[in-house]
Amino acid sequence: MVQRPMNGIHEEPRPSSNRRRLLREADENSGSIPTVSNFFPLERYYDASDKVLQSFQAAFEERRLDEAYVFGMRYSQFCMEGIRKHDYFNAQKFIARKTQMSTRVQDVISKLEKVAELMDIEEVERAARIEAEKQRLLEEKRKKQRLEQERIMSEFTRRMAQQKASSSAISEQSLEESALAKLQRLSQPQGMPEQQLKPPPGPELNKRVSWSLPAEPDGQLLSQISYDAGDLPPALMPPSDNDVGGSTELSNSISPPSYNSILKQSSYFGPGKAGPTQPLAPPYDLAAKLSKKKPRAIPIRELISQTQAKHREFQKLGKIQISPLKTYQGRVSGSTNGCTVISACCVSRHLETHGGITDEQIMSVIDRYCVPLLRTIRSNVGLGTASMIIPSDVHDYLVDKKLLFQHKFVGAAGGNIVDPEHSGEMIKLLHGEPGKTSQLKAGATLFFRDHVVSIVKYPTSTTDAIYDMIDSLPFCNGMGCRTRCHGLDALKVHLAYYCTKKFSDTNITYIEKHNWEDSMADFDPRVFQAFVWADLPKPSSN
Repeated sequence: MVQRPMNGIHEEPRPSSNRRRLLREADENSGSIPTVSNFFPLERYYDASDKVLQSFQAAFEERRLDEAYVFGMRYSQFCMEGIRKHDYFNAQKFIARKTQMSTRVQDVISKLEKVAELMDIEEVERAARIEAEKQRLLEEKRKKQRLEQERIMSEFTRRMAQQKASSSAISEQSLEESALAKLQRLSQPQGMPEQQLKPPPGPELNKRVSWSLPAEPDGQLLSQISYDAGDLPPALMPPSDNDVGGSTELSNSISPPSYNSILKQSSYFGPGKAGPTQPLAPPYDLAAKLSKKKPRAIPIRELISQTQAKHREFQKLGKIQISPLKTYQGRVSGSTNGCTVISACCVSRHLETHGGITDEQIMSVIDRYCVPLLRTIRSNVGLGTASMIIPSDVHDYLVDKKLLFQHKFVGAAGGNIVDPEHSGEMIKLLHGEPGKTSQLKAGATLFFRDHVVSIVKYPTSTTDAIYDMIDSLPFCNGMGCRTRCHGLDALKVHLAYYCTKKFSDTNITYIEKHNWEDSMADFDPRVFQAFVWADLPKPSSN
């Protein structure tokens, strides 16, 4: 069977085991595996999983095996290790989707086994092609060596025959000259001096002397011949088995398929579409926009370091003051994971009081006031005793019970918490419109990284205010804390410090690899939501 994505059971080696391992590792290292937050509706995660399933089905039907394997593994992992962890997974209203998901996962796993079988066949065929190519290259190399050896022997034989023919001709001429000289001596009268028998010296004699010396066909003496290394063929090297199939082209052809190409062409939810090509001559207004340089995005690790230093500076100046509370959520039974209700109730109490919410009122909300509300809301939506509750369920209930008022709702903001434009929208709503609402008390619930804090504003003038962040988790000497920010600049510094401090190493790695995309907001560690209320008067009904 194919490796089950949920339990990591070791599988027996198969022809495609290495190929599938490389695909899994590439997917894990891509940082694209999403996380599930309890503060986002479960329906959105089911919808996201449906998109992954559609991508898997399309790749499976078209026999795009690598993509089918990746999308099938993603779907199975996301359903079994992501959606299952959502606190609303066992809620009564999601029973049908839960059953449907279980059936779909089993079907996908069965098809993944089929994908693995097809991959096995492909890898066996690939190995056979590689072996055949190796044998072809080896035979081709041997053939070239044989032809070269035959050429060398043919050239050697030709030269030897030519040299032999030239030597024979010289020997015959020497014999003729020797016989002629002997005949001349015999024809001379007896008793003549030897000097008279010799012909006079001249060029003909020199020529005869030269004929008596052995020579090469080209007329050079053996001692005068010099050989040019370029005239001779290179020495033959013995064939090496290591050379066969070692070309770059072949090695590239048998390397495992790159998963990066899949990632570049698809989002987590499936293959993407190619973007529109830019016209050769863009309109003037577009060219003007493109010419404006965007500010350089600060790398996340550098941003964290700068934020921590700035926060220490503001603390020394007294612009940021942190004071512990005397309790925390979870200290009293029934308040665990109650931050959604606690933060909303703190905002409600702040708007009701004349001078703003006190520490005693905050502790009362955490230890007593939130407990029955949590029990009721969880029961209404079918959640367990310590389940997280999404913001909409809490706000709807508090508005129904007149603990929050719809006419006091200012607005909502969200997006990338480290983007000043996105977080600035929340700050703008909280600060209010100058001359109209900036002098009013206000409060916000900030949802970030599976936790909710409240930020309450108390105006000190028509333009200035104090902002307190109330956190019910035991992060301040084992207790909840209240952080006072004197002015908007201090609030911005503390907000950046609070958020960047909550990023884990995995979150930071994800941020370094991925730019912000609205379509992936539910899975991005930078995503936040904020809901803002202000002490607005109830509109008169005419």
